[in-house]
Amino acid sequence: MATQGPQPLQQLLLLFLVSGVGTSSPAALGGRISPSVPSLGVRLSSPSGFRGSNSTVLSGKASPATALGGNASSPGAPREKTPSPTVQDLKEPPLQVPSGWSSPRIAGGPLSVLVGSPISLRLAPAPALGPPSPVVVWRRGTTVLAAGTLGSKAAPPSLAPDYRTRLRFDQATGGLDLEQAELADSGHYTAELIHAGRERELRNVTVYVYEPLPRLTVAPADPVTEEGTPELRLRCVGARPSQGQLSWSQGERPLEAGPGDGEGPARLRTDGIDLVITRPKRTDQANYTCRVQSPFGASEATAAVTVLYGPDPPVITVSSDRDASPARYVSMGSNVTLRCDAASRPPAELSWSLADPREAAVPAGPRLLLPGVGPAHAGAYACLAANPRTGLRRRGLLNLTVAAPPPGSPRCSIQASPGDRSLLLGCTWPGGVPGASVQWTGLPPDVPASPSPSSLFVSVPARPQLSGLTFTCLGRHLAATRSCSVTPKAPEEVLLKLKTEKSTSGEALVTLEATGCPPPARVAWAREGRPLAPGGGGRLKLSPDGHRLLLGNFSLEHDVGNYSVLCSGALGAGGNRITLTGPSISSWRLQPADGAAVLTWDVERGCVVSGFEVQARTEKPEAGATGLSGGAWTSLLLLGPRERSAVVLLPSQPPGPWKLRVLPTLGSQPGLPSSSRSYWAGPILGPGAIAGIVLGSLLALSLLAALLVLLGCCACRLWGNNMKKPLIFLPATFTPEKKTRSVTSVGAPQSSPSGFAMEPSPTWACPVLVPSQVTAASPKGVHRTVRSATQV
Repeated sequence: MATQGPQPLQQLLLLFLVSGVGTSSPAALGGRISPSVPSLGVRLSSPSGFRGSNSTVLSGKASPATALGGNASSPGAPREKTPSPTVQDLKEPPLQVPSGWSSPRIAGGPLSVLVGSPISLRLAPAPALGPPSPVVVWRRGTTVLAAGTLGSKAAPPSLAPDYRTRLRFDQATGGLDLEQAELADSGHYTAELIHAGRERELRNVTVYVYEPLPRLTVAPADPVTEEGTPELRLRCVGARPSQGQLSWSQGERPLEAGPGDGEGPARLRTDGIDLVITRPKRTDQANYTCRVQSPFGASEATAAVTVLYGPDPPVITVSSDRDASPARYVSMGSNVTLRCDAASRPPAELSWSLADPREAAVPAGPRLLLPGVGPAHAGAYACLAANPRTGLRRRGLLNLTVAAPPPGSPRCSIQASPGDRSLLLGCTWPGGVPGASVQWTGLPPDVPASPSPSSLFVSVPARPQLSGLTFTCLGRHLAATRSCSVTPKAPEEVLLKLKTEKSTSGEALVTLEATGCPPPARVAWAREGRPLAPGGGGRLKLSPDGHRLLLGNFSLEHDVGNYSVLCSGALGAGGNRITLTGPSISSWRLQPADGAAVLTWDVERGCVVSGFEVQARTEKPEAGATGLSGGAWTSLLLLGPRERSAVVLLPSQPPGPWKLRVLPTLGSQPGLPSSSRSYWAGPILGPGAIAGIVLGSLLALSLLAALLVLLGCCACRLWGNNMKKPLIFLPATFTPEKKTRSVTSVGAPQSSPSGFAMEPSPTWACPVLVPSQVTAASPKGVHRTVRSATQV
């Protein structure tokens, strides 16, 4: 009977729970209920016929929910507006349990089930049924699904009217069964255990109800768009939020889901089941895949997006077989290739517009070959690019420069202004394609030095300090850089050089050249103190610079005399003079050498000579002979005006003597011949004769030397006989059987190997040789050797 006492109070509590009173806290029940129960858990089960696991144990700390489809709502959210709890909502404070009770276990997370499968929620372990019996209340969100007292004799539980046909509350274990799961059954389920005299215990579990995975497609399929269009929208057909999490990927790169702002990566944004590409770019071309992922698998579909673009402005590049930098210029005559590139999808159609309007056939394609370019190939070239899909056309231009440097180098000149107040520096470099520019360097600071095309003249005030300074003109062209220089100098030592030539008609051409007269000095010529006025078709002519005076058909009667030159300019003045005389020989020499005559001669300064003739004649003419043998002067050699020596070979018959002279000439006019000199042209000795003469001379010298030696020896012998003393013979003993040994004193001279001894003699005397032994006859006829000594 004690167990039946609290039943009326519990029934009253159930009525309050079902009617919605006291669903927030136990305070709404009008008192504090402290049931004596252990820790509460929830067992979730699902039939084994469905994929995935439907079992979990809910303990003191609930597992966080998993957001699907980019939001926190459960798959059944469209049917029930109860929001899914966030992670912070699921992290409730841990359950306060009495000392000695076991802590709850964490053994799972949210429960995922398919539509139509049952949902079974169990409390594990089952609450104790001791008195007073606990009350279990089940809620989904804020909706109370079931509430009842545990125990076999307890009153029937209260079930929510909308779920009464599908709900079953187990009063023995406190579990809840929900048949035929619907999308609206997704949400947060809470089991509240109420014990009299204790605080309530809450346990949460999240249930997700999914629809089966669909067969997806992307619409439009393989779309084609153009770059810069407002947007491209791709729809994942067949996808719904209740089926799982929807995601998009570009190739292998996942796309972040977000509202997007139209700039940067957010140009690609999701809008429900659509992927929106704002202002597509060429880099957006890829395969796009929509994918629905759930705990029961995944489904996906792919579409290839093509982004048409272009053409971009064509870029023309140039190459040449001769030039390292053809973008600046190409050399005339080189082979040039133009290449046009224009980014486009699909590839653009390319055509050319040439600079030469006479070129009729214009090829199409990315390359254009110009063989052997010339000036006509220079100009603007256009590349036309057209996209057949987008209909856009673009044009690219290239200005081709064909370069050929001007011939030679720049030409520099220097002149004096009227009154010699300034110097006029000129620099010209004409020609070339395109024209060159010239510029002076090294000018004084007060003189401008800006460049000018082709020619430039600069006026520099005349100062003595300018003498010896070098001014350089730089000629710049695309293909070459060259220069020339001028150095103004004051006249220092003016010299006159004489040059005489003979024309083909026999006339004498005389040239006077003044040196040491550098520009900008002017040259003035005079004869006998009177200025000369060359030109006018006369015999006098001047070179363009005035440094050479030409006297044509020089006449010995009219043109000889004193000539002078005056060199004057802004930096100083100087001069010189020369006296022109007729052709003559000032001195000459004749030397025989190996059967030939060597002639050398000289002429005075100012002597006008166009050639020399070496003449000869015999001094013993032959009777009735003519020419050389007849005694007439005959020219043997004809020499130029610069020759000053000659070698003449005269015939040996007749042997001579010969007369030789040198005759100077001026054109066809003979001058004064030199004096004549004799030369004997006898027979020439051969090698044998010369060798005999040499051997005879050597033999005569040998005989003479022998005779002198003999005479010297005789004189010495005679002198020695006059100075000789008598001999002293020393006594000696001997036996018949043996010869007596000779005794020689220490100071006696030694015998020579030939039997003669060398006697000492004064330094001026000759040595005298005497016998060292004398053989004498004894009375008995026995020979004996006598030691002899000789003293001189």
